[in-house]
Amino acid sequence: MNCRTLLAALAAAIALGACSQKDPAGEAITAAENALNAVYEEAAKYVPERYAEVKKDLETARAAFKEERYADAIAAVRDVPADAEALANEAAAAKEKRIAELNADWARLSGTLPDLLAGIGGRLEELRKLRALPEGMDRQLLDEANAALASARAAWNEAGAARERGDLEAAVGKARDSEGMAQDLFGRLGMPAA
Repeated sequence: MNCRTLLAALAAAIALGACSQKDPAGEAITAAENALNAVYEEAAKYVPERYAEVKKDLETARAAFKEERYADAIAAVRDVPADAEALANEAAAAKEKRIAELNADWARLSGTLPDLLAGIGGRLEELRKLRALPEGMDRQLLDEANAALASARAAWNEAGAARERGDLEAAVGKARDSEGMAQDLFGRLGMPAA
């Protein structure tokens, strides 16, 4: 009987020891989740690889917790709050760099694209007035070029609207689309490179 009592006491002690780590492990995982959630949007956008590395630690902890390896769960997320803070700093620096790049692109595009589009419009107007089009051009090409110019202008207008809304990423994207269409038109209309 003593042996059974001793085994029961040992089993109770083991269960109590596991339970005593369960709550701290759960709290550590919750703290890590909260820390990562606080930086998720910026970190996932600007430093996605680093974010994935830190998130992997959290996933490791969740798996350990599920398997009742509470000490392993605590160890896996021990550095996550500090890593999340570092992620916030890295994301802020990457965002600042990206905004500087977008601003430089916008300055270049807004300085050249309006004149580029106006030049194409002028060339199309000249071609429209000609009785005989240059070799390799026909009225269908002019109609297509006019439609493409309208699309390029629409993209440029959308870029300006996005810029006014403060959406620099969309503004530069639309401006680049417009620039690509304009450059294609330059080639199709036989204009000298801008």
